[in-house]
Amino acid sequence: MYIDARGIIAAVEIAIYVPVLLIGGLLSFRHGFGRQAGWIFLVILSIVRIIGGITHILSENDPTNKTERTIYGIMESAGLSPLMTATLGFLHTVTQYSLEDNALITRGLRIVGLVGTVGLALAISGGVSTGNATTQSTLHNATTQRHVGVILFVVMFVGVVGLTLLCWQSRYLILRHRRQLLNGITATLPFLAVRVLYSVLSAFAPPLVIVNGLQVLSAPGDEGLGKFSSVSSEWAIYLVMSVLMEYIAVVIYVVVGIVTPLGRDAPDYGKAEGSSEPYMMSGYR
Repeated sequence: MYIDARGIIAAVEIAIYVPVLLIGGLLSFRHGFGRQAGWIFLVILSIVRIIGGITHILSENDPTNKTERTIYGIMESAGLSPLMTATLGFLHTVTQYSLEDNALITRGLRIVGLVGTVGLALAISGGVSTGNATTQSTLHNATTQRHVGVILFVVMFVGVVGLTLLCWQSRYLILRHRRQLLNGITATLPFLAVRVLYSVLSAFAPPLVIVNGLQVLSAPGDEGLGKFSSVSSEWAIYLVMSVLMEYIAVVIYVVVGIVTPLGRDAPDYGKAEGSSEPYMMSGYR
């Protein structure tokens, strides 16, 4: 079985995300499986990357298999969503028992989450359409969906940054161990920014065209935005801006999840240190 550089990267992703899958499951058990907790999305991201890696390798050995190509395209397009949604869930955890009455933050979390959901739907739809496209018009419509989807991911990232800043403005109200989680979120933002930027550049790379039933780049894959295309032979940019940036963010979250005892934010800790108003916790949510 022959695989190129991107195939080797896919194999490495499979290897490095298996431990994340296991640790993510343990962290979900420890901190909560709920969507708003965020940890379950590390599990989902791991599954997405493992499936994406497997189908990538298989599609390299059988380029005519539309099913494998479609699954890989969906995993590649939608993979950013679990990481962003995990970050949003962690922000919700940060605000627990302290900033839940802040209407701006609460509504912001809901709106940003909705934007991310729509972006994910468009990314999946665009990935399916791209994989099954047999005409140029279908391919064009799929590309448009991907463009809109990635723009919504940018909006989601901007919303995450804004919500993080709002949390920092009220950090004195946040419970002690949840401040550690906020530190972790803040540390990932530069890496997430590069990862989102890569998604934008990749989505707006020269479009594919149908040639003899196969999808090929309409422009050289080693020039300009063509370097960011998912079918470009230029793999170094993809490795650094996409795979590495994403994995660094994941590792930060995993480490923070392991070392931060969120359950020790005592019930009588109060809304803030020094606050005279008690706020009793009701357990994990």
